[in-house]
This record gives sequence, C-alpha cells and structure tokens, in this order.
Amino acid sequence: MQSVISLFTTYLPYFILVLTLLVFIHEFGHYWVARRFGIHAEVFSIGFGPELFGWTDRRGTRWKVSAIPLGGYVKFLGDSDATSATPSDVPLSEEQKRGAFFSKPLYARAAVVLGGPAANLLFAVVVLTIVFLVAGEPYSPATVAVQVDGPAAKAGLRTGDEIVRLADRKVDRYEDIMGSQFLYLAKPMAVEYRRGGQLLHGEIIPQFCERTDRYNNTLRYGELGMDQLIRPVVGGLLPNSPAEAAGLKVGDLLLEIDGKPVEYFSRIPELIGARAGQPMVVKYARDGQSAETTIVPVADKVADCAGKERIVGRLRVRPVANMERRHYGVLGAMGAGVGAVWDMTTMFYTSMGQILTASRPIDELGGPIRIAKAAGEASHAGWGGILNLMIALSVVLGVFNLLPVPMLDGGHLAMYLYEAIRGKPLSLRVQELGLRVGFALVIGMALIATFNDITLLLR
Repeated sequence: MQSVISLFTTYLPYFILVLTLLVFIHEFGHYWVARRFGIHAEVFSIGFGPELFGWTDRRGTRWKVSAIPLGGYVKFLGDSDATSATPSDVPLSEEQKRGAFFSKPLYARAAVVLGGPAANLLFAVVVLTIVFLVAGEPYSPATVAVQVDGPAAKAGLRTGDEIVRLADRKVDRYEDIMGSQFLYLAKPMAVEYRRGGQLLHGEIIPQFCERTDRYNNTLRYGELGMDQLIRPVVGGLLPNSPAEAAGLKVGDLLLEIDGKPVEYFSRIPELIGARAGQPMVVKYARDGQSAETTIVPVADKVADCAGKERIVGRLRVRPVANMERRHYGVLGAMGAGVGAVWDMTTMFYTSMGQILTASRPIDELGGPIRIAKAAGEASHAGWGGILNLMIALSVVLGVFNLLPVPMLDGGHLAMYLYEAIRGKPLSLRVQELGLRVGFALVIGMALIATFNDITLLLR
C-alpha cells in the first residue's frame, strides 16, 4: 500500500515532468523537419485524449496539452489520423496538397519520420557533451579486487589486475564491466586483462544472480566474483554502525582486522563475514597516527545467488567514491557523448533481443509505472539523478521508436524502404493489415509491461 501511495505522491510528479519534456523533444523533431519541407502541421499535442488547454499559432497549428500524459503526436495536413500512416480521403485543394505530408517525396517523408527519434538521441548527446565539457566525464578505474573462490579467481584473475576486454567488448572503466554483467548474465565471457606488463587472456563463467535492491527492483546479472579495487578508507557510516560506536570516523584508513591486513575495501567482508557478534580488534590510521579499537560486527541476513540465506557480520561502513574524471575539449566531449549514447543504444537492442528470444525474463519489460518509479528514485539523487534518468529515457524513447514495428517510426521507415526498393508503396490493404498487427504488438507489449509494473508496485 505504501508503494501505491508513493507512486502518486512522490513518483508521479517527476514522471510527468520527465516524460512531458522527452515527448515534446520527440514530437518537435518530427515537426521541425516537416517545417523544413513545407509540410503543414494541423495539431501538435502533448498527451492524448481531451484537450486541457492550448492555442493556435499564426500558421494554423493547434498546440495543445491533452488529458492522458502518456505520449503525444503531430498530425500533419492530409493524414488520416495522428499516426501519419495513411493519407486521408478528404479532398484537398492544390494549395493544400503542396503542404500535405503524403504529397512530399519519399526522402522527405522518411526524414520527417526519422526526425523524432533523432531529436531524442541528439538531445542526449548534447546534454552529455555539455556535462563532459563542463565537469568532465566520471568513470571508475577498471582495476579489480578478486573474491576468493569466485568465478574470476577460478579463471585465474588476481587482485590488482586491470580488465582490458570482457565478452568481446572494450573495457576502459569499471562501469563497462557492470554493463557486461547485466547483458550476458551467466554466459561464459572471454576476458583480457593486464597484470604488470603482461597482457593475459582467460574465460570467466559467471554465476547467475537475482537480487532485490532497496527500491524492491529485481536485479539479474552474472556474478563475476570481482569488485572495484578501492582503498579501505571509511567513506561513510550507516545508521546503527558498530564501527561508529567503536570510535571510527569518516576518513579513517583500516589497516588490520584481528592481525590480518586489509589491503582493499572488499577485503573487509571476507575478514568479518563469519564473525557476526564476535569482538574484533581493528587497527586503523587517522591523521598519520595508528590506533586500535574493538568492534563487534552486527549480524545481517543475506541471500546468495542461489537464494540460500545466511548470517554475516557487518561494520556498516561505506567506501569512499572511487571516481575519476576525464576532461575534454569540445570535440572530445562530443565524441564521449556520442560514445555513451551508442553504448546505451547497443545495450537496449541487445536486451530487447534477449527478451524476444526468451534468454532474458519478460518481466524486465517495464511501462509507465516503472518509469514513474524510476523517476521518483532518481529524485533522491537530486537533479543529477533526474538528469541521468532523462538522458537514459531519451535514448530509450528514440531507439524504441526505431524498432521495425508498424505504428512506430521504425515501421514507417521499413515501409518507405520497401517503397524505395520496389518503386511503389505497399497497397493500402497491406498497410492497414500492418497497422493492425503493429497495434496488436504495441498493445500486447503495453499490457505485459503494465502487468509487470503492477506486480512490482504490489511487492
């Protein structure tokens, strides 16, 4: 019940804000390109259903906001409906035909259709370029700490190795490793890594893992048995932290736990995991001076990747942020922005392909409720979190609409490609059949996504 209340009180305002902006950008892309070719837009609507408010500009276009904020459309002169799929049977004058969508050459119609997804992708590139130019591109080094007896250790990796390639994808940051974990689940991954001056090769067989995060989202990934190599410095203290009760402070460097060296942060769970409730002597450094204290790790219940629960000890401390920044000029920032959008695009199409081939569960398909929930969660990270969400959703909106499904922009482009190859358009009967099939596919996906959303909300 609390999740339902949060949906309307916390998530919904951010959802409407984010979606309205992205839909406007998408539809404005169609509109802007159409204006370049002299096509008249009769209606520009944000949302569907009854009009809430609007105005008519001097060119005769009705700009309006409608009651259902789940999309939008631009209706061009001569279209039979808002999908711009088939021409209207309403007679047009010669002057009107010059401004009608279907009177334009094939390349112009294709450009107008492509304008919407292109605007979303361009928006993401521009925002990322500005961010990277002003603040630099944040990244985490791809040097790893290898867990004892984990998949990476069995593949021959050691703590301090730098990952160069994973699953045939270049790695130049730890975030690339996380992306491969998400995409390839338990599929064996070829790995290339640098140890000292040597370039070594191996194969990691991940363990399929399914966990629930603090927002009750299900996370599925391939557990590699390696973490970021982070210095064992206290970066933060969680509520009811036994480390804080024992006198540790943010900035303290952990040196030893019961006489065993703490070389890196993820070494801490290995040393205290089986010692819940047992006093431990912790040696640490503060302001260049060494000191000792006794800490009793608190007991927490955790589940492993197989779902088996066990009790582990926790100090309830957070690591310091292991983040660096690359700084660019204008061209470098633009290239980094394009690269980031390309990575998001390939991840989307790969995961969609996995859902269609049943190698990834269909319950990962989400709809408006999940987007609203993600918007609310992003708001907890401030405007930076909302900006990151807008960039990601703008890319998703763009590349989703490029899928070759009738009713979507990609479906229109597929029909125009057929027309370009054959020299004539598909028959109206085939187009109508395609629209019905596309409508059924889109509605089916929407129903599945909504069912998944409600299931998530009621957990």
